[in-house]
Amino acid sequence: MAAFYRFGRYTLICPLCHALDRERFLICALDRKLLGLPAGPLRILQIAPSEKGLSKRLSQAGNLIKGDIEPGRYGPDTVQVDLMNMNGISDLDIVVLCHVMEHVPDDRHAFRQIWSSLKPRGQVWIQVPLIYRQTLEAPPSMSRSERDERFGGSDHVRAYGPDIKERIEDVGFTVARIHSDRIPAADRERLGLLPDTLFIAERPEKHNSD
Repeated sequence: MAAFYRFGRYTLICPLCHALDRERFLICALDRKLLGLPAGPLRILQIAPSEKGLSKRLSQAGNLIKGDIEPGRYGPDTVQVDLMNMNGISDLDIVVLCHVMEHVPDDRHAFRQIWSSLKPRGQVWIQVPLIYRQTLEAPPSMSRSERDERFGGSDHVRAYGPDIKERIEDVGFTVARIHSDRIPAADRERLGLLPDTLFIAERPEKHNSD
């Protein structure tokens, strides 16, 4: 792990390809069949698409849409997508959110928007920093320096705990978890993987609100 270098408290970067540890974990989960891509071709939305290796992998499964509320940060092939208002976006098979939801003003509303954009049996792949036992919301008065110290980033509006699972389930999703410790310790060391959890939220075929 010494070959990897830290960025902040929750990220290890590869000095060769510059991939973040969360990206390496997700790709490793795909490679080891811990995480599966449904039969394609798929319609996939990747928000804040800084994980270029993951983008390449997802694009092989179908139509990859790269989106962000500030698309100019990611290049000309990224379109504007606001998770707070996803009107006009539909029939998605997968939405990928790698360290996104801690930036979103109202995560419960965003999860409802994502629900509406998915096909039945569609999935959301969610990674967030898990910092506390329970999720804490930042009051508007909290300074950027305090957010950085307590929430892991000066632009984070909350610090999640494992109860994010219940927040996602409240919308109607079924949620499974993949923990990084399912990857053998020697491989975690070689790949520079920090403790991590991937939440797989699926919109059921039928739901009481449908």
